[in-house]
Amino acid sequence: MIDLITFHTCLAQQSARGYDLDSKQKEAVEYSGGPLWLLAGPGSGKSEVLVTRTLKLLCVNGVAPRSIALTTFTKPAAQNLEDRLSSYLSVLQAFDSSLKNVDLSDIRIGTLHSLCNDILQEYRYPPYQNVRLLDKVEQDLFTYRTADISEYKNLDFWRYFHHAVPKWHQNAKFSPSKWKRVKAAVVLFNHIVDDCIDLTKMLQAGGHWATLVKFYQQYIEALQDNYRCDFAHLQARFLEFLTSSGGKRFLDGDGLNQVPLQHVLVDEYQDTNPIQERIYLALSHKQPHNITVVGDDDQALYRFRGANVACMVNFDKACQTTFAKTPYPIQLKRNYRSHSRIVDFFNNYITSFSEMAAPGVRAPGKDLVEPASSIQGNYPAVTWLTRKKAEDLPEAVVQLIRDHLVADNVIADLSQCVLLLRSTQDSPGNAGPFITAFKENNIPIYNPRSKSFMESEEVQCLLAALVEIIDKKHSFASYKDQKGESRLWVKPIQDWLNTLRSVLNDPTIPTALLEDYICSSNVELPKICAASTQTFIGLNLLEIIYRILSREPFSLWRQDPSRNLRLSKVTRLFEGYHSMSLDSLRRNKSGIDVDPTFLYRFYDMFVSYLIETGIDDDEDEDVIVPQGYLPIMTIHQAKGLEFPFVLVAQLGDSGRIGSAQILETDLANFRQGLYPRNVRDPELLVIEDTIRLLYVAYSRAKNGLILVATPDQVNSKKNLKRVPVPGRDHVEFRRNTVAI
Repeated sequence: MIDLITFHTCLAQQSARGYDLDSKQKEAVEYSGGPLWLLAGPGSGKSEVLVTRTLKLLCVNGVAPRSIALTTFTKPAAQNLEDRLSSYLSVLQAFDSSLKNVDLSDIRIGTLHSLCNDILQEYRYPPYQNVRLLDKVEQDLFTYRTADISEYKNLDFWRYFHHAVPKWHQNAKFSPSKWKRVKAAVVLFNHIVDDCIDLTKMLQAGGHWATLVKFYQQYIEALQDNYRCDFAHLQARFLEFLTSSGGKRFLDGDGLNQVPLQHVLVDEYQDTNPIQERIYLALSHKQPHNITVVGDDDQALYRFRGANVACMVNFDKACQTTFAKTPYPIQLKRNYRSHSRIVDFFNNYITSFSEMAAPGVRAPGKDLVEPASSIQGNYPAVTWLTRKKAEDLPEAVVQLIRDHLVADNVIADLSQCVLLLRSTQDSPGNAGPFITAFKENNIPIYNPRSKSFMESEEVQCLLAALVEIIDKKHSFASYKDQKGESRLWVKPIQDWLNTLRSVLNDPTIPTALLEDYICSSNVELPKICAASTQTFIGLNLLEIIYRILSREPFSLWRQDPSRNLRLSKVTRLFEGYHSMSLDSLRRNKSGIDVDPTFLYRFYDMFVSYLIETGIDDDEDEDVIVPQGYLPIMTIHQAKGLEFPFVLVAQLGDSGRIGSAQILETDLANFRQGLYPRNVRDPELLVIEDTIRLLYVAYSRAKNGLILVATPDQVNSKKNLKRVPVPGRDHVEFRRNTVAI
C-alpha cells in the first residue's frame, strides 16, 4: 500500500492528473465515516473525485477491488471512469511496485442495470435463470404479442391515462391504436416498478387504477411464462435477490473466496429513481454504510425516463430512515470550467426562481457555485443576441459566428462553439431555420439528429430494399382497414420505395451491387420456396438485412458516423423482431412465394411499429465533434460536455406537461416511500424541469455564453408561466447584459 501524502503527490504529476485537488475535493476523497452526500456543481471535478476516491480505497486503504461497486448513468461514462482508473493506477504502480497486484477488472463497475444482470447471473439466482433480458424494442414487441392491455379498447380507460399515450388526444372519439396502447402500457408498467407502487393500495382505489393492476399482473405472468424480463423488473429481481441466501453471500462474503461488498459509489445520483434508491441503500447495509452518492440536483434532466430528483434532494432522509445515520454532506462548489461572469450568471439564474426555493425542490443548504477557472479577461462573457422577430435570429447567429468568432480569430475552429436547442430536428419549429441559414452561408454543421429517424435516406432505402426482395408484387398496397381505406403503412412504404428509386437513379451513387442483389433475390426466392419441403424456408429477415448492408451504397454510407448510427439501429430493431421468433420466412400454400400471412404480420406489427411509435435517433452518449464543423446539439446531448463558446436558442418556453410529471403526482398515494416527500402539481414540475434544463445549458460555456432570444422571451411579465431566459429579474438582465 501507499501512504496518503504520496498518493496525492503521484496523481498530481503531469503524467497523471497534472494538478492537485482542492481542499473540498480531498476531503471527499479521504472521508471514511459512512454515508457521503457529495453535491457537485457544474465544472467542479466530480468525476475526478470519484476516480480518485476509488483509487484511494484500493491503493491507500487496501480495499479488495471486488469489495467496491461503482455505478454510472451510461455505458460511455463507465468506460470513461475505467480509462481514468487504469491510467492513474499505472502511474501509482510505477512508483510503488507493491500495487502491481491491484486488479481493476475485479471492480464491479458499470450501469446499475448491467451490474444487476451480471450479479444475478453470477450467483445463478433461480428466478433469473434461463431468462432473456428484453431491451426497449423487445419489451414493446413482447407487450404487443402477449399483454391483454394491448387489446383493451375502453375509451374511458385510455382517456384517463391519455398522458401516457403518444400523439393521441383525450377528446378523440376512438380508442388509440394497438401500438399506441402498447407504448402507453409500457410507460405505466415501468412506473409501477420504478416508483415502488403498492399494488394493494392501487387495487383498492378501484376504477381505472384497479383495471391497470389487473393488466399489470397479467403482464407479469406473461413475462414469467415466457422466461422474459424487462429492465424495470430486472431491478425488482435484484432487490429480491439481495434478501436471498445468495444475496447475503454477495453482500457479506462467504469467509472463503467471496469478499464482502464494502463500498458503493454512485455517479449522477440525481438521475436515480425510487427502486434504484432502495437498491443502493440495500447494497450499503453493512456498517458503517459506506455509500457515496455524487450528483447535482440542479442538473437533473431525466424525469421523462423515470428519474426522480427527490432521491438526491432527500438522501439525508433516506439514510436516517434506513441506517439511523445522517450522511456527511460535502459540496464541491468551485467551478474550474467557466469565466467568473458566466458562473455569476447561472448562479443568479437558478436562485432567481421562487419555485426552486420551495421545500424539497433543491438539496438543503446549498451554497452558490464559486468561480475558480483560469479563464480571465474583462470582456462581456455573457451576451444577449437579440432581434425583434424570432425568424431573424438564425441569420444573426450566422453573422456572429462568421463575422466575429471566426473572422476575428476568437475561435480557431468551428467545433469550439456549439448551438444548443431543445430539439435539433430539421423542421420549421425546431432546428430547421438555423440549419437553412448555416447551409446558405456555407457553414458546415455536425448534427447527427437533424432528421427524424424514419425520414433519413439510408433508413428508407434499407427498408425499401427489403420490401422489394420479400414482396416484389407489392402486396402491402392491397391491405385495407375496416373503413375500406389503405392501411397506415401503405403510403410510408411507397415513400420509401420512391426514395430507393431516386437513389438507384442517381449516377453519383454506386448502386449496381444493390440492384443486382434485389434482382437475383427476386429470381432465387421463389426457387427457394419451391425447393423447401418445410413451411419455413430457412431464411429470415435479419439475414437479408445484413446482406443488403454489405452492398453499396450501404457499405459506403456506413463510413459516415451519422448514417452508420441509424443503420445500426435498424439492425437492432430487426434483432428485436427476430428474438420474438417472428421473422423466419414461410412459403405460401402453392410453394412458389412468401406466405401472405407472414407478410401481413410483418407490415401490421413491425412496420406499423416503426411508423406509428415515432422511432427516434439514438442519443449519442459519446459525442465526438469533428473539427471543421459547427455542432448543433440538444441540451440533453451536451450534458457532461463543455465548449469555449455556447449559443443557447429556442428559448422562452416552459415546456409541456407530460406523462412523467402527471404520474409523479398521481402515483404519490400508491408509492411505498421510505420518507415523506413533497407532492407538487405537474405544472410546477414542468417549470422546475425547464429551469434545470437551461441551467445545464448555461453551465456548459467556458469563455462565452450567448443567449439567442427576442425581447419577449426574456420578459417574464409577458407570460408568468413561461420560464424567462435570464431568470425572473429581466430588468436587471437588460441593465447589465450587452445586447448584440
